[in-house]
Amino acid sequence: MSTMISHVSEHCELKPLPRPDRRLHNSRVQINQGILKSVTRLNYDTLQLVVKCDEGSPPISSRAGQYATLHTPDLTKARAYSFARAPENENPNEHTFFVRVVHGGEFSSWLAEKDRSGAPITISGPLGKFGLDASDRTMVCIAGGSGMSAIKALLESAANLKVKRDCIFLYGGRAQRDLYCSEEIAAIGKNWNKDYKFEFVQVLSDEPEDSNWAGARGFVTEYFKSTYLDSGKMSVNNCKAFFCGPPPMIDAGAEILKNAGMDERDIHFDKFEDARSPAPVIDNTKCVLCDECLMVKPTANCIVEVSRLIKTETSDFAGYERVDPAYTSGLYYNTLFIDSKACIRCYACVEACPAHAISPEHDKTPRTLRQTIS
Repeated sequence: MSTMISHVSEHCELKPLPRPDRRLHNSRVQINQGILKSVTRLNYDTLQLVVKCDEGSPPISSRAGQYATLHTPDLTKARAYSFARAPENENPNEHTFFVRVVHGGEFSSWLAEKDRSGAPITISGPLGKFGLDASDRTMVCIAGGSGMSAIKALLESAANLKVKRDCIFLYGGRAQRDLYCSEEIAAIGKNWNKDYKFEFVQVLSDEPEDSNWAGARGFVTEYFKSTYLDSGKMSVNNCKAFFCGPPPMIDAGAEILKNAGMDERDIHFDKFEDARSPAPVIDNTKCVLCDECLMVKPTANCIVEVSRLIKTETSDFAGYERVDPAYTSGLYYNTLFIDSKACIRCYACVEACPAHAISPEHDKTPRTLRQTIS
């Protein structure tokens, strides 16, 4: 026996299990029932809704910058939205969100169809690791569309904490009718630590040249590059970036900052995907059985414990059989599986997995520990 142990030790290296991201320590998802307390129009295509959880509901202990999913009985899938107020600024058991009405968008179209005040709703959260960091570097916040929500919540929290750092917030829109929350952001500026600077700039890309707009023009990320980086007004060495908004805006802004020399670890964002994006796939050969993905799933059936994956003569993968307790093998013998039909593309499981076992880039035929596809 001692010879065998010696032989194994010469050829095997024990590696420590990866640790879960502690920024997600309070992201154990709480699913509460409630109602839409109010729906208010902020501009021509953006609505503010306030969700009030049922009396006695457990608290959803979010941090500014995180998000939740909302679902109503009238719709097929939940939808992810950022909290739009710092938690300490909310009324007890209430949560505020900004929703942009998108043509063909199931939830936003339902919301805009008529007054939905009083409608039952399910809220699941908190999700995401986007939030305020602990450094003293200048905060560069860039938002567009309903991305105003997460940045506004983040700035409210920073102002409440009287953080010792400068901040510049650039909000990008197409025209003046896209602008909203100007008074709220001005109030944040007044509440900012008096020993540090707070600057708010609205940048319009398609405002008519003959209009009365005297403010900044162009794409918000290009405006930041030319006005702050190229001019030397700001250096990437003394700032942190926070993005929220359309994925193309986030991609463009991150590319500009990386090209200027900013470390990717200093660029923070939550980039929501939609049904057109690929669902993540779990590679169970990398899974360390930590259950972190199960702790953050916002809907009951997006990640399921599977006893068997099924293939047909014409397909490598056609479906699955769920675990039947006491009758079929479960997680520790076979696989966890993401059902692409139930997945809402929030990617919370991707962020939570410490072993990088979950990715939308994995082979669409899931890998199991025993590779028992039959």
